[in-house]
Amino acid sequence: MIEQQPDKDILDYIAAQTGDAALTQQIQQAEVSRRDYTRTGLFVYFEPNAGAAAVAQGVRPVSARLDAPELMDGAGCDLFLRDGRLHYLEVYARGGFLPENLQDYRLGPDN
Repeated sequence: MIEQQPDKDILDYIAAQTGDAALTQQIQQAEVSRRDYTRTGLFVYFEPNAGAAAVAQGVRPVSARLDAPELMDGAGCDLFLRDGRLHYLEVYARGGFLPENLQDYRLGPDN
């Protein structure tokens, strides 16, 4: 289960924008194994879900941009897969630090 609301919102945004049923299903069933906060970003690692359908090899999850008043120039959000399964989500500040608990944020395309 994904407990942090920003993490859930980012993953839901990526799923909606990517438009792949297997990716969406994996995100809905995702279990977090570890969440590492580094001050300039964070990494969210997922438990492998061998029972879920694999994402096709040519599908690339869409990157997202996160904007919040506390961020100098926003943050990038990238989801990485391994063998068609969720591996980890990386969120990184584009200058400065990433607050550990964001409250007021917007997600959009990463241009």
